[in-house]
Amino acid sequence: MEVAAAAAAVAVPRHKVKKQINLFYCAECEELALKVAAASDAIQLQSINWRNFPDGFPNLFINNAHDIRGQHVAFLASFSSPAIIFEQISVIFALPKLFIASFTLVLPFFPTGTFERVEEEGDVATAFTLARILSMIPKSRGGPTSVVIYDIHALQERFYFGDDVLPCFETGIPLLLQRLSQLPDAFPDDGAWKRFHKSLANFPVVVCAKVREGDKRIVRIKEGNPEGRHVVIVDDLVQSGGTLRECWLLMVLQKLAPM
Repeated sequence: MEVAAAAAAVAVPRHKVKKQINLFYCAECEELALKVAAASDAIQLQSINWRNFPDGFPNLFINNAHDIRGQHVAFLASFSSPAIIFEQISVIFALPKLFIASFTLVLPFFPTGTFERVEEEGDVATAFTLARILSMIPKSRGGPTSVVIYDIHALQERFYFGDDVLPCFETGIPLLLQRLSQLPDAFPDDGAWKRFHKSLANFPVVVCAKVREGDKRIVRIKEGNPEGRHVVIVDDLVQSGGTLRECWLLMVLQKLAPM
C-alpha cells in the first residue's frame, strides 16, 4: 500500500508553484487517499456521501461542492468490481461540471485488460468499451480531463481513448526499483516479461512459462536460476492470483532465500 500511495501522489500535477489539489476518493480507496494526503501538503482531502436507495441504486452527494469552484480537483477511483463502477462514473461525470479549474482521474487499476482485442468474430473487447465510457467525461473549466492509469496491461490501449480526454500512463516500476538491491525478479509468464523486462534490465531475471502436461498447464522456469536468492515476482495483470501462487511455489521449491 505504501508503494501505491506514493504512486498515486505522483499522479497529481506538480508545478513550480504548488497548487492546492482537492482529492475526492471512492469508499474503497479511503485508506490509500489518507496516505496520499499525508505525503503532500498540497493535497486537501474532500469527501462524498456514498449511500444507496432501498432499491440498491446510488444515492450520492458531493460535499463542499461550492467550495471547490475554480480549484483543481482529482478523484481516486477503484474499478475492482463491476458493482461499484456505476456509482463512481456518476461522480466522475459530475465533478467537472462544478466549475472547477481542472479535473484529474486517477485509476490505479484498469480492470478490463484481459479482453483488449477481438480474436474471433463475436468477441467483445470490453477494454475498448470502458475506454469509450471514460472518454465521455465532461470537460472542466480548464479543458479535457487527465486520466492517469497505472501499469495498464497493454500500452496500445492508449488509442482506445477519444480526443476529449488526456490519457496518461504511469508505472510503479521506478518505485519498485528503489526498494530492490541485487534481487532477481521473476516473471510468471512471457507476457509479464515482455511488458516490464526493459525497466528491470539491470537485475538478474527469472522467466516462467506455462507448459502443457497432459490436460494441465503447469508453470515451469523458462530462463534464469533463482536458487539461493531473494525473489520479487512481477506480473503485468492479476485476477485470481493463481499464476502468481504457482510461480511462488515453484520459486520455493528451487531452495531460494525467503521471499
